[in-house]
This record gives sequence, C-alpha cells and structure tokens, in this order.
Amino acid sequence: MTEPKAAIAALTFVLLASQGALAQIASKVEAGSITTQQDGEVPSSVFSVAPGIRVDLPYLALSARGSAWLTGQQWQIADGTLSGNLITPVFNHFRAEMIGNASRAFYDRSLENDQVDAQARLHMLFAQRGGIWVGGGVARPWRIAVVSSVDVTGGGAWTRVGDAMLSGTYTNFFFTKVAATRDSSGATQSCGTHNEPLAIAAGGGSSLSSSAATSPSNDCRRQSRFSDVEGSVNWAFGWLELTGQAGYRFGDSYDVTPDSRRWAAGTAVVWITNRVAAVMGGGRVPANPSRGLPARNYANFGMMLSYNSIPRTTVPVAPRTLAAVRDFEVRPLATGTQKITVRVGGVETVEVMGDFSDWTPLVLMRRGRDMWDITLPVTTGVHEINLRLDGGPWLAPPGLPTRRDSFNGDVGLLVVP
Repeated sequence: MTEPKAAIAALTFVLLASQGALAQIASKVEAGSITTQQDGEVPSSVFSVAPGIRVDLPYLALSARGSAWLTGQQWQIADGTLSGNLITPVFNHFRAEMIGNASRAFYDRSLENDQVDAQARLHMLFAQRGGIWVGGGVARPWRIAVVSSVDVTGGGAWTRVGDAMLSGTYTNFFFTKVAATRDSSGATQSCGTHNEPLAIAAGGGSSLSSSAATSPSNDCRRQSRFSDVEGSVNWAFGWLELTGQAGYRFGDSYDVTPDSRRWAAGTAVVWITNRVAAVMGGGRVPANPSRGLPARNYANFGMMLSYNSIPRTTVPVAPRTLAAVRDFEVRPLATGTQKITVRVGGVETVEVMGDFSDWTPLVLMRRGRDMWDITLPVTTGVHEINLRLDGGPWLAPPGLPTRRDSFNGDVGLLVVP
C-alpha cells in the first residue's frame, strides 16, 4: 500500500472510530420474483435477490445495495449502488444536504453502464410536520450511446397528515451528448438538425433531440431537456405500509415518447414479524435516458428479511441518540387522553417520563418496524417530558422547547391546549 493510501485509510478509521458510539448498522435482504414488460414485447420473469446495508451516524448516512438475477440456470449481477448522505444540523429551520451516488447496471452485454452523480439541497422545515427543498446536481454516465452528462435541478415539498406522508417533486433534466464529427473510417458525419431525433435505444424509450452545433474541437454537441412532476404518498399503520406514486413528464415530442408521458406504481409491505415482511407491488416506470432504460411495466412479489438493526448480541452498538428519532408527536384523542407517537428504527425499547407520570418511566408499545406509541391522561397546560432509547440517557424530545431542570439537565416542554 502506498503512503497516500495508508494515510487515507488511517484517517477514515479515526473518523469512524470517533463516531462509533453513535453509529447504527442496519441490513436487509429482499428475495422474490420480478416480471417486466416493454411495450410490444413478451413479459419476462426472473428470481431476484437484493441485499443492502446502511450505516447511520448523527449527520452522515452510508449505504450499499445490489441485486442478482437468476435467469434459467445462471446467476447474473443486475446492479449495485454506493450512496452517501451528509446533512447539517438545523439552524433557524434550515438544513443543508449533500448526496452522492456511484452505481453500476449490468443486465446483459447490450445494457451495461456506470454512473456517478452528486446533488446539493437546501431544506426548510416547518416544526417537523412539513418542509420544502430546492437543489441541483450533475450526473456522469459511461457507456451510454446518447448521453454524456446530465444536469439536474428541482425542488419539492412534503407534509405529514396523520399516519401518512405526502410529497411532491419537480425535477428538470438537461442532457448533453458530445459525439465526434467523423466516424471510425474518418468520414465526416453531420451533427444533424432538430428534426432528426437521436433514439435512446433500439427497444424504445425517450429520445434526445439533435439541436447541435459543431465545436472547434471537432465534435457535435446534442442537447435535450424534459421535466418530471411526481407525487407520492406513504401510509404506515401497525404492520402495514402502503406507498403509491404517479407522475407526468413534460417535454418536446422529440425528447419524450408517448410511453413515458405518464406513470404510476404502488407497493404494499406487510410485516409478519419485526424482521420479516412480505412485499408486493407493480406499475409502470418511464424511460431513463441516463441509464439507457426504456419505459416498461413491472410487477414483483417477495419477502424482506432483517430490515431492523443487527442484534446487539452480534454487533455491539451503543444506545441510539435522539438524532435517530424521525418524528415525535403528541395528539389528543376523543377520550380526553393524549397519544404520544415516536418514529425511530433500530431500537429495542422507547420510554417517556414527565410530571404527568410523577417521573416514572413508561414503556411505549411497538406498532410496526419503526413506530412506537402510548396513550396517557395528560391535563391541559405546560408539562415537562423526557425521552429515552434503549436505556440510554434521558433527553428532551426533538422539536420541543427545552429548559434546565433542578438536576442541571435539559427537559422538554410539552404544551397541551
């Protein structure tokens, strides 16, 4: 190993070791049947195995996933992705995020490509009940006939309504293709005109218009753009999760073929235990020019195993901090009581205590893979409350104002109208 590589490895180890007490590891494996069909072609089915792993730190998440298909009597690698998300603490309701991905797709010799992409986003949060974001980035694919680079800009909004999460996004894609003005024999070839679209793949899908110009470096620069509007809803209640999305693609007819104008899909997850779930879904996905994928229909059915964290008897993990809590909510019920709901994954126990319980710890009930709740009689007024995960320290719940208590610690302030 060279000295620079050794230095990088040592620095990585130090950074991860310093965060080790806060890290949480989760893994899953999905296995099942996938059926796909392109317009005008016979449906094809494969058996797929897709493992994945994720490491969560307070402000950094690293993940890796892949899949392999069994076609006939032979296994083949379908795809693989490495991802990283870096987020900043919330400051005056704003938070920044950096996203990076490196992926590879290999379905057969005619569809084999790699891609690296990066995005930056700025989020504005509204009391953890909703938010908006704007951002942009760039993607660089390799071994794609009609795309050299992709510029991406867009924005979105999300909100929680009861147990449902609603979100909408607008994404603008600007594709660039740089091609030589001479073919392999040295003959000059035209850059084309806007009326001569460059097809993405022989099997169909979107196309890139050829509004191009010859540059001094003896190349043709073809450019194309379109925009996607998509809405989605995720509803989780107890052992059932339902997800649906629908979208529409805007663009010139030379850039967007009719089979990619509209799409919709849905997925249902039924948790049999905390670590085993049945997954089923289907729908239609539009063409993806940056990966050379045409529009297609799909259906899948299978099982998902070990989605929750690896047991602590296998991998020692310190108690999770409240940075892992995705949502903390107190909602009044018709009976005059208050329902406290906490969303956090990868833990074994969640407890609350406060002046309403005479500071006696109360254990929340698990209602799904990451939802915990408890119903309590809490009178109108301002109450002190704290939250604890896996027997760790008592801390103020996220999203609530805090004050110092008589033991020189922070306590959350819960207002019950």
